[in-house]
Amino acid sequence: MSRKANFICSRNTIDGVYPPLILALQAQRAGADTMIFFTFDGIDVIRKNGAKKIKYYPNGMLGAIPGVPGVSARMITKLAENRAGVPNIETLLEMCQLEGVKFHACLMTLQMMDIKDEELIDGVVVSDAASYIKTALESDVNLFI
Repeated sequence: MSRKANFICSRNTIDGVYPPLILALQAQRAGADTMIFFTFDGIDVIRKNGAKKIKYYPNGMLGAIPGVPGVSARMITKLAENRAGVPNIETLLEMCQLEGVKFHACLMTLQMMDIKDEELIDGVVVSDAASYIKTALESDVNLFI
């Protein structure tokens, strides 16, 4: 019996992107058929050059200062690489795809935000909520992150 794992990425922030990518990669490596469903702001992650635009909003007033979220994202990414050995988001996206994690873009989000298929990175499948639920009901792990 094949195991299945699904993750939902709905945010384009460091804390919204690293967890589904890392967990999906580990699930795939553990032998699960793995998918990440990107929806709402998470769609930006799988847009061409989208991974370069991910921000990190520190708590409190600091996160509201212009420029701080971009600088904070670069700092967190460097800490992840240097202290935890975790690659940057662009590299994680590539690793996931190379190791077989499937990327699905939410059809409703694409329609709502007027995003065309050609704006997405290669290998992304467009699917609707009903397709996700069908897969989720057959799966061992489903996480909304």
